[in-house]
Amino acid sequence: MPVILVPSSLRRYTDQQSRVAVTGETVAGTLDNFVGQSSELRNHIFNAGNLRSFIVVCKNGQDIRLLDGLATPVAANDEIRILASIAGG
Repeated sequence: MPVILVPSSLRRYTDQQSRVAVTGETVAGTLDNFVGQSSELRNHIFNAGNLRSFIVVCKNGQDIRLLDGLATPVAANDEIRILASIAGG
C-alpha cells in the first residue's frame, strides 16, 4: 500500500502521524483517499480539485510535475511526500 509522508504542518489532521498508508492507483487517488477523512485537510491541499500553488507532491523523491502530475501511477511500495511551503515574516 502506498504511504503518504505528512509534513509536520499537516500532522494535526493525522493524529500526529508522519506516515499514513492509503490506497490508490494514481497520485490523485492516494491523495483523495488521504484527505477523504477531513474537509479541512482537503482545503489545505486542494483548491477546486487542483493542488494549491504552494503544495509540492513528490513520488519517491521526484516532483510529480515532472512526471504525469496527479495522473502519475502509484505502486504498493511507493512513497508520496507532501511538501507544504510555510511563509512568514
